[in-house]
Amino acid sequence: MLNNVNRKKLIILVFFMMFIFGIIANLRGQIGPLIQQDYQINHSKLGLVLGCLSIGGIIANFLSGISIQRFSLKKVLIAGTLLSILSFIWLNYISQYYLLIIVILTIGIGLGIINISMNTLASEVFTRNKGKMMNRLHLFFGIGGVITPIYANAILGLGFEWEMIYTFSIILVSAILIFTMYSKFPKADTVSENTKKEDISFRGVLKDARVRVFALMFLANGGGELGVVTWLVLYLKEIQGRSEVEAGFYFSLFFILFSTGRFLASVIVERVGYLRLVLISAIGSLISVLLGIFGPDSFAIFFSISGLFIATHFPTMQATMFEIFDKNLPTIIGLTMTTGSIGAILLGNLFIGFCNDLFGIRLGYGVVISYFLLLAGLIIYLNKYLDRYRLFKMD
Repeated sequence: MLNNVNRKKLIILVFFMMFIFGIIANLRGQIGPLIQQDYQINHSKLGLVLGCLSIGGIIANFLSGISIQRFSLKKVLIAGTLLSILSFIWLNYISQYYLLIIVILTIGIGLGIINISMNTLASEVFTRNKGKMMNRLHLFFGIGGVITPIYANAILGLGFEWEMIYTFSIILVSAILIFTMYSKFPKADTVSENTKKEDISFRGVLKDARVRVFALMFLANGGGELGVVTWLVLYLKEIQGRSEVEAGFYFSLFFILFSTGRFLASVIVERVGYLRLVLISAIGSLISVLLGIFGPDSFAIFFSISGLFIATHFPTMQATMFEIFDKNLPTIIGLTMTTGSIGAILLGNLFIGFCNDLFGIRLGYGVVISYFLLLAGLIIYLNKYLDRYRLFKMD
């Protein structure tokens, strides 16, 4: 058992990790155009590079859980931070496109291990008001995203190349490493024992129709959220002719409103209802992006406003799962996180990059509208299914 002092230290570590993770994970939107210019690649190849960050996250999803049970949470977290640091250093010594893919993939694995370890630690130290604490935790991811363009532009403004943005991030990850090494972590023996008693595969839980719908919901949300963030700066610069500073402003505003959305969701979700809030947010995201793309250039503000709605999707869908499922929840969470990552890769990065090359950036970016439309449709279907069997109500 952890004493209160040590638990408070670990809670501080969890929030600090989420803040740092928010800064580094959202760099893809800032470095995308710079990678394209540096390596002289088209949008499809850029999408593949950025998609490798998500592929690395999927690999981490599969490996981290088993590794934590075998080697302990603390050791796995230390390994993730060391892998991230080595990858950031390696990035400065390559000049070929295919080596770039390998390094970015490695960065994705390192950050993915940190992410899984962080959420595992949060589940151990948040002993009361878990819903409230998790909403606050995800809020710090948005705050980190607000800092991302300021942090990146400050380094670029000093005359450094884009690779140095990751190099300076070594300082941030090293802080996590040092904090982790000198902290006492809780043991996870009970988790290992439960896992040994009941080994549930993805195939097993997918027999439940509700799980299949949730998997598709996270798939669509992963494509929509990452699609908006990843290609926003490129769209503003190439379609609307915005400067780096202007594009950075809208990018920062997106995450300011994203963070605001997370806070507001924690306040109103119990009154509005879980599925109803996600449905309203999906429609709000759809309309915001639609206005941003097909409205005049002054409507670019709606791209940022979409962050207010998108922010509520992921944590509220997870909260809905917590209410609906009382068995095999860890497996279901792992499945939905995996499908969300696949959505980010295939729908948010590769497919939009392909559409950008084939139809132009305006229509390519507009593909995210279909993702939010799909999400809204799945919510309506899920609510009807649950209401039919009296399993859950939208309100």
